[in-house]
Formats: sequence, C-alpha cells, structure tokens
Amino acid sequence: MSSEAEPLLHLHPAAMVIDALKSVRRLVSASALPGIIVLFSQGLSPLTIFLVLLGAVVLVVLAAVWGFLSWRATSYGVVGGAFRLRQGVFQKSERTIPLEHVQSVDTVQGIVQRVFGVYEVRVETAGGGATEPDASLPALSRGATEALRREIEGARKEPVDTEEEAGPEVLRRLSVRDLLVAGATSGQIGVALSLLAVGSQVFDEFFSEAFFRDLVDRVAPNALVVALILVPAVALVAWLLAIAGTVLAHFGFTLSRDGDFLYIKRGLLERREATIPLGRIQAVRVSEGVLRQPFGLASLRVESAGYGEDAGVSAVMFPLLPRDEVQALLREAAPEFAVDPPLNALPRRALRRYVFRACIPAVVLAAAGVLVPLLVFDAFFGLLSALLIPAFAVYGWLRFRAAGWALEGDRLVVRSRNLGRVTVVAPRRRLQSRSVLQSPFQRRVRLATFETEVASGGGGSALEVTDLGFEDARRLVEALSSRVSIKKSGEERPA
Repeated sequence: MSSEAEPLLHLHPAAMVIDALKSVRRLVSASALPGIIVLFSQGLSPLTIFLVLLGAVVLVVLAAVWGFLSWRATSYGVVGGAFRLRQGVFQKSERTIPLEHVQSVDTVQGIVQRVFGVYEVRVETAGGGATEPDASLPALSRGATEALRREIEGARKEPVDTEEEAGPEVLRRLSVRDLLVAGATSGQIGVALSLLAVGSQVFDEFFSEAFFRDLVDRVAPNALVVALILVPAVALVAWLLAIAGTVLAHFGFTLSRDGDFLYIKRGLLERREATIPLGRIQAVRVSEGVLRQPFGLASLRVESAGYGEDAGVSAVMFPLLPRDEVQALLREAAPEFAVDPPLNALPRRALRRYVFRACIPAVVLAAAGVLVPLLVFDAFFGLLSALLIPAFAVYGWLRFRAAGWALEGDRLVVRSRNLGRVTVVAPRRRLQSRSVLQSPFQRRVRLATFETEVASGGGGSALEVTDLGFEDARRLVEALSSRVSIKKSGEERPA
C-alpha cells in the first residue's frame, strides 16, 4: 500500500450494506410524505398495499445494487507520501491528501458497524471541512484501520529503536461512578429543557387544549399545586436526560498516549476513537463547573488547530477528575501544559467595575419586575425583584475574585468565571495575537483589557483578562512579544 506499484485497497464488504442502508434511508426520507398522502388518499385497498410492497422491494434491490457499485468504485491507500481516495460510480473522483497535512485519523463505530465488526475511518486535515471529514471510509476491519493509521501517523513519528512497537499507554479511564457524577454535574440541564420544550410542542399536536385543561382540573385543581408538581418533575426529567446524554457520549472514556499522539475512546451506542497530535494542541482549559467546584472536580478540554467543526470549539480531553489530580494527568498526557502557578490578582479598583457590570441586567430586570405588577395589577409585590440586585452584585464579586493571570516561563495562564471557573494554559508560541484595549472608563482608573487568541477548530479562541492594571497589561504584551517574562505584577525577570 505504500509503494507506487501497489494498487489501492477496497473497503470491507460490509461497506456495501452500509451504503445500501444509507441509500434506503435517503429514499425513504424523500418519499415518506408523498407516500403517506397517496396512501391515505387512495385508501388501504389490496392493490395499494401490493404497490407499496412492490415499491419497497424495488427500493431494496436498487439500494443493494448501488451499494455494490459504490463499494467497487471506492478504493484507498497511502501512495507516494499521500493518502488517496478514489470513489464515484458514474463521476469518478480522486482525493489526495499529503500526509503532512493530515490532522488526525479518527474512527467511529456506530450500531451497524458494530454488527459487522468494522469501523468508519475519518481522515481530517487542519483546514478541513466544517461539517464533513475530509475523507471518510465507511467500513474497514480493525486490522485495516490500524494499518492505515500506522502508515499515516508513522510518517510523522520519530523512528523508534525498539524491536517491538508498544501500543498506546492508557493514562486514565473514566469509571462508571465518575461517569454518573459527570452527568449529574454537567450543567447540561438547559439543553435537556430545550429538548423537553420541543417534545411538548409535538405533544400539543396530538392532544387538545381541552384535554390538558380537564387533566389539570382532575389531577390538581389548584394552580399552585400544579406548579409545585410540574416544576420539580420537569427539572427532574431534564436532569435525568442530561445524565443520559453524558452516559451515551462518554461511556468507557479512555485517554491514552503513544509518543506524540493522544488517543481518546468514548461512546456507548456510537463508539468513537479520536487522535489528537500533541503538536496541534494550542491550549488546555481546566473547567470547574458551578456544580463541580464545591466538590473539587474539574474537566479538561483542549484547543486544537483544525480539530472540531467550528471556530473556538474545544475537544474533551477528560470529562471529570479531581482538581488536585489535573496537574499529574497533564504531566503524563501533555507536559507542556502542566503548570499551576499562583495567579496575579486584579487591582482592587477593578472590583467596582465588575460589580457594576454584573448589576446592570439585575437593575433592568428589577425595574421591569416592579413596574409590570404595579401597572397591570396595581400591586407592589414586584418590589421583591429588587433582591436580584444584591444577588448579582455577589456574582460580580465572585467574577472579580476568580479573575487572574500569570506568565510562568513561556506559558500564559489566564483564569476567568462566567458561572463556572475556567483556567486556560497556552504556550507563548501558540498565541496568534496580543493586544491591550482601554475604554474611556478604564482610562480614568488606569485599567485595561488584555486580549490574545489561539487557533482552535476552524478559527480561533479568544483569551481575555478584563480590568487588569494598565501597566501590567502593557508589560504582559511586551513580555509575550520578547524573551522577558513577568513573575508577578510589577516585577520583571529575564526568561
């Protein structure tokens, strides 16, 4: 497969079935609505049923023929330092990707692939497509997958003197207990609530408003009782959905390393194996969600150039581990990012700006909460909404306390908080830009905002420190642009 003389290889025969199933699914999706209309307009006569069954048989036969032709027309291989993929039944095409442009070789094993014991192999490049992999092989055996991966990744690995090449070293596995904890503290309840809202709209299409009114009158005639039952019930279902989503996505999560590559395996129904080259990692994020921070838990994500569908989309490196064990795992997995220096706090004069910004939406909400009941119901219970203001002020204080930065050697460390606390570590050589911004309000109190960016996904991901001292921001930019680093605020030392 690696020489010009050797022919390209065919996919596993299971690719015929997989391609036929995709064709059936596309045709069924396109003909479902017209078919249902015709079926109900003509009635379920014997002739109609016969025609439907005949159409289904023809559909399956055509899909099977197409699957065979597509399998025969598809071939792949590594030839002359490049990955080549030929495909197309009627219109032939050949895709050539130089090996040095390959970002990763990932595998996905869906339910159909698991039935046949094969894998879908996805070859990604740094400038890959936004929604589809650069090259996709729908069915390869385990041996063919490993052989292709060795040929592609072997070209980028340093030669090893050992006679027998060892496999990836497993660094950490996610236990079932930690998986359930990760789901319970994932903070994905908002997504689950959105799914419930969509589901309730579908439910509304089948049941009338009178049905719901009668149901409510029978079950709970008091509106307060309905609210006390429904709100916790919806929250509980959403929470369980969030846990189920995490279990499906991260079941069996395993992080391994082999030389300069990290390997991630995960998934319950659809098993995925992702490859992340260490040289492509631009930054590491340590995320401590609002439900996880009190228990000392965190998750690790990586910003990788060209990895992911959209700009600023990071990949999960490990979904849950104790905060105290983050540095130990980073030293094994990505030593360049294993650093946890004491951070420089923001100047005290920045606290007022953090609290003020946090209180602006609270003041707007409180004003609306007071005026609406007063104008509509001529009542003053809306005054209770003023309690939002001190709550948001506390939130601003928490954001101020969490914010900080440090420059440890050649690595920039930035910490911030929205709801959860996020610490980002990025080597200086990975920073795309550096800038200091200062608004008129910041200028009055000698504050500024430091901004930089690392490559992530198909674009970039911004790192920002808001309201640090202007002199600190200026020295930080100078240090990141030269060989001078800052040990702590106001003190410079040679790198």
